[in-house]
Amino acid sequence: MTPLSQRKQQILRVLVEEYIHTATPVASETLVRKYGLKYSSATVRHELAGLEESNLIFQPHTSAGRMPTDLGYRYFVEHLMRESALSLDEQRLIRHQFYQVQDQLDQWVRLTASVMARLLHSAAIMTPPRSNEGCLKHFEILAVTELSAHLVLVLTDGSVKQQRLLLDRPIRQDELSALSARLNSLFAERTATEIDVIASQVDLSPVEQLVAHTISRILQQHGDLFGDVFYREGVINILEQPEYSRLGPETARNERVRNVLEVLEQNRLLPALASHLRDQPSDGVQVIIGGENEWEEMKDVSLVIARYGQEGGVGGLLGVIGPTRMQYDRAIAVVRYMANVMNELLSELYGGSGGS
Repeated sequence: MTPLSQRKQQILRVLVEEYIHTATPVASETLVRKYGLKYSSATVRHELAGLEESNLIFQPHTSAGRMPTDLGYRYFVEHLMRESALSLDEQRLIRHQFYQVQDQLDQWVRLTASVMARLLHSAAIMTPPRSNEGCLKHFEILAVTELSAHLVLVLTDGSVKQQRLLLDRPIRQDELSALSARLNSLFAERTATEIDVIASQVDLSPVEQLVAHTISRILQQHGDLFGDVFYREGVINILEQPEYSRLGPETARNERVRNVLEVLEQNRLLPALASHLRDQPSDGVQVIIGGENEWEEMKDVSLVIARYGQEGGVGGLLGVIGPTRMQYDRAIAVVRYMANVMNELLSELYGGSGGS
């Protein structure tokens, strides 16, 4: 993109700030009057036309003011946005809440999501902390019917996983118990990769191969920071925003509501986040704006997300989701602070490395 003049940058910045605040297309006269711009309305209109040609803003219809495009929000976030931080009072309150739940990992996750949702009046999302690579501690197989059994895994980080097994022949419980004892002696304290190597080197029966493959797959999924579970908090906050409650025709609002609810289904959201974050460094906050997402359902929402934990150790991701008309500076400050809080808590729980 061609660099913007200082005047265009100033006008774009105040236009984005005004639209985020009011959810109403912004007129040139409003910018001059409210923000004390030292330019005439005619000059501002001329610059707005240039910003529109650059696809940074647009007019919803001829007689309306202007609104930012996704590209306009991106330029604002990267070049124009002012730094923001939580107040000391907010920080003290948050740390007091975490002090009250002590070393309860599941409560940390739920509290973090709740704090983000409350501070930003948006929906918050968070995956529970998990090891970078799942490692088996012990497993049992329980007969259910003649041709099915229940596999229960305990991982070294304390996680418990369960999976139904479909058998190709009837197997009694005593045989399943003997099989479990043999494979436990081979697979205990092993990762998915190590189990795959052992399974390829040892003569296993078809049932043992099924068990080994299932355990390996479960451990691989567990080691994925963007796995199959995440917490949501404050979904109603999004639906109270003007984009979903009053702006535009009812059919368009209903479509936005349906899309945002679909986004918050884990089978949609986690793959979208994974595609953005897998190759990103573990520190820092990332902003994903509207159409930058690969999913059509996410074109009207933005996410501010961060990974927490330490490279190679226990960690996950956290963040907020809301309309593209988001208060990005505040969202980035909250997400960054909560990631740092989780980093400190995990470091205390698992040791200085944050490891497993």
